[in-house]
Amino acid sequence: MLSRIANSLFWMGRYIERAEHMARYTRVQYFSALDAPIAQKKEMVLESILSMAGLDDIYKKTHDKLVDEEVLTFLTTDLNHPFSIISNISFGRENARGARDTLSSELWESINKYYHAVNDFSMNSNIDEDIYDFSMLIMDNSAIVKGYIDNTLFRNLEWSIINLGIHLERAIQITRILISKLEDIERIEKSLINTSVENYQWATLLKSCESFDMLRRHYKTSPSRKNCIEFLLLNKFFPKSLYFNLSEVQRHMQILALHNSGDKGTIEFNIGKLTATFQYLQYSEIENRTSEFLNETIDKLYKIGERLDSEFFGR
Repeated sequence: MLSRIANSLFWMGRYIERAEHMARYTRVQYFSALDAPIAQKKEMVLESILSMAGLDDIYKKTHDKLVDEEVLTFLTTDLNHPFSIISNISFGRENARGARDTLSSELWESINKYYHAVNDFSMNSNIDEDIYDFSMLIMDNSAIVKGYIDNTLFRNLEWSIINLGIHLERAIQITRILISKLEDIERIEKSLINTSVENYQWATLLKSCESFDMLRRHYKTSPSRKNCIEFLLLNKFFPKSLYFNLSEVQRHMQILALHNSGDKGTIEFNIGKLTATFQYLQYSEIENRTSEFLNETIDKLYKIGERLDSEFFGR
């Protein structure tokens, strides 16, 4: 397979996954301010949304203050910068077009419809309704596209490359969400720690990762710092946990098999080493350094992505 086509498939998967997480986090965070046990400062919510998307510095270069409509438009439908949700979907479609001959007609048509539906969406005067409708449009179409990926493609190299992109991006986005929510919780007044206010933040975290119901079924208790972090980092059966997604990245890399995975310093070796860290990790080991551990993890994930781009798909 040409490296150009492989690169297109890899980034198609990444852009589709990235847009979905950005949309869900934006919706859950924005509306959480309406239901919080005490009034949340809107600025805190908007800062959290921008931070998770990595757009806080970029936004502040062109905007003087945090305004609902400006922040949410900047993040969702602004085509003037390449980091908005609509830009990610446009890039996803362009990459799909570049590898169209390897896709089923159903998959290509679903991506094309997704692109046109998002570009036809127009923000009206009611920002609350707009954000809800836009986010649901993203999540619904993303589910359709990924359904066609799973149900209309051969389990071959192309399928593994797409899934490599999806699971690497999901691991990155879940890590970013965890980092952002820990920052939010650190801003809470000390007198409100271990109260319904902090617990509400953990529930919001889980809903941002579509994990609320499954965590409650798994632990049979309410969300807490320990069970949220443990569940989203270490659960090997839940598809939004870091360990699950790293295992999938490792599995698809083994299928693609560029090198012997035991060769020190290869991409496969680094992925296997990071996956093994999570396989044997216990919450108690990172309890007092969770933020530091997550920042170390996101750096490793970025480096894996960069190496895949330059060494694997950029050949």
